Amino acid sequence: MYSALISVEEFFYQKHDVVTPHSNLWGDFNLSLNGTLELNVAEQTYLSPPSYGLWIPPQTEHCCTAVDDQLTHYICIRIHPQLCQSLSQSTKTLSIRPFLRHTIEEVLEQQKQGMPSSPYYQHLLELLVDQIQNSVCYEHYLPQTNHPTLKPILEHLSDTTRFPQSLQEILDTFQITERHALRLSQEHLKLSLSEWRNRAKIIYAISLIQQGISIKKISLDLGYQHTSSFIEFFKRYTHQTPAQMRNL
Repeated sequence: MYSALISVEEFFYQKHDVVTPHSNLWGDFNLSLNGTLELNVAEQTYLSPPSYGLWIPPQTEHCCTAVDDQLTHYICIRIHPQLCQSLSQSTKTLSIRPFLRHTIEEVLEQQKQGMPSSPYYQHLLELLVDQIQNSVCYEHYLPQTNHPTLKPILEHLSDTTRFPQSLQEILDTFQITERHALRLSQEHLKLSLSEWRNRAKIIYAISLIQQGISIKKISLDLGYQHTSSFIEFFKRYTHQTPAQMRNL
């Protein structure tokens, strides 16, 4: 039975609540249904907004902190080593698609109804494993670097007051060409600066949505003149609209 190989647990954390360093014999898939987690795994820091979870292999020390002002609804899916063979042997950030999220919510609902041994519940757990195994994964959602040229650029790119500025305007501040910046970012971050900045914007937008800020104001804060353009951008990264995320 899959219930002997996988368990799904939920927790609720206030801002600054900390889970102290620990490791497990089982693998952990950590994600937030609401709120953003900051996780430290093997001396590296990872951010996990609601649309991205973190896969942590067995016997890997980690801890996490809730960083949002709002209550963080946190999910930990523990996977038996027997099922971890087909998963990465290193920490990965995984994309959370709507079907995976809905499956998790249905698992939690079945638990509340006291149905953990039903064939339907076992099937849901099997679906969870299949989806985690086939999720799109990244090394980091928002990778960091101490490179002397890139680090100050990333600080500017993540500065929320500068979101309305174009990437080129920010690069001009550092007197670096876009081509040179792209080469450095691909070498040290494994993605372009424009993609890195888009992810920073998504994390910021999710935080504002959860605070109840209007979609129009968020659009303007991120530099979009038209709300529809922001909604399209947001949906491309999270697979849902800002309104859908707000109603979770």
